[in-house]
Amino acid sequence: SSHDQHHGSWRFAPAPSPAMTNYNDWDRKASELCKATDEEEEKAKAENDQALGLGDGPQGPPVARAREQRQQMDGHSDGRRQFIAAQEAKELVITHAEGAQDPIVIDAEQAREKAVRLRGCQDATYEFPAGLVVLKLFLERCRNVTVRLGCTVKTSFLECNHCSDIEVRAEQPLATVQVDECAEGAVRIAYAEPENVGTIYHQNCPVLEVVVPGCQPQLVGRRGGPQLVTSFSAGGEAATEEVVRGEKEFPVQLGQTRGGMVEPEVEKPPSSEEARARAEERRSEGNDAFKASDFLQAAVYYTEAISICEDLNLAWANRAACFLKTGQPEKALADATRCTELAPEYAKGWFRKGMALHALERFGAAIPAFCEAERLEPKNPQIPDAIKMAQMMCRTKGPGESPA
Repeated sequence: SSHDQHHGSWRFAPAPSPAMTNYNDWDRKASELCKATDEEEEKAKAENDQALGLGDGPQGPPVARAREQRQQMDGHSDGRRQFIAAQEAKELVITHAEGAQDPIVIDAEQAREKAVRLRGCQDATYEFPAGLVVLKLFLERCRNVTVRLGCTVKTSFLECNHCSDIEVRAEQPLATVQVDECAEGAVRIAYAEPENVGTIYHQNCPVLEVVVPGCQPQLVGRRGGPQLVTSFSAGGEAATEEVVRGEKEFPVQLGQTRGGMVEPEVEKPPSSEEARARAEERRSEGNDAFKASDFLQAAVYYTEAISICEDLNLAWANRAACFLKTGQPEKALADATRCTELAPEYAKGWFRKGMALHALERFGAAIPAFCEAERLEPKNPQIPDAIKMAQMMCRTKGPGESPA
């Protein structure tokens, strides 16, 4: 389907269902594999003791260590379940597959301080009333949906993916909008005020239209191709270019705009002690959010820390952990790799790189990363378990593909 340049008719087509990495399921399977292997090792040891006539005799360090590892894995599973429950408590998923004639007003008590996901909604209008504060807003696989965004979005972030025939009326600022794989119908972002306008990242959205007060509607999307970024001048005119990525795929344009309009590009000074201190403050706020299982907000703080001080390796490692928790292993790999480049002797950077590679089913590449982490931190009991997991998966599923 398509939408005539600015005023044509809407036509609908089913949105494709993306293949999503189920990180929680991977974590559960890995835990079960580790437990099964430890049990096999203990069973084999018991059989050897029986054959030697030891019966229920001495149990040496290998068996004791296997039991301890199982207890640790059980504790990890309990902790993971608690994290998942806390994460779900921070999200509100709304689905109206049958449509609705009257506008649906988002309940303030249910949505307050949460990430709201409109998932699989069709033929409906949603109103986010003034006075409500939500964390983020996602539109996923929606069709013929209008969103009246009168509330405050705490992170100033909106994401729309695999949708068609969508209109978002932004009455509050949106610093970052991401629109991906909306190839089957139009997506329109209409800002109520020029100061509400932010930066829009988009890919494969051929009928992405942006409306800024005082300007004609502007089509900024393109079918297929690389990811694009659209920013706006003080007069509201759009400028679209390919996203320029750094050495490890991080968009270098991120954070170059403020207040919704493009500012003149200036040379960035080297990191100073003052900048590092400010970045550490943001990172500390991210740590507090992470401990509260608010991984989305934690990632926002870590991103701010990186934008202030790009060589703060701990912030890259911390954000990699957030991406792992939220099932985004590609981004976790990019951040963890950057951490290892900035601080090659920091074990957690290598460990998270291995975890990201494992989640991407690149088991052969994960093993060297885990081994480097073990060399740097030999007393960490998690690392041998991770190596064992990757080795088992290599045997059962193969080493996985490496990037070209």
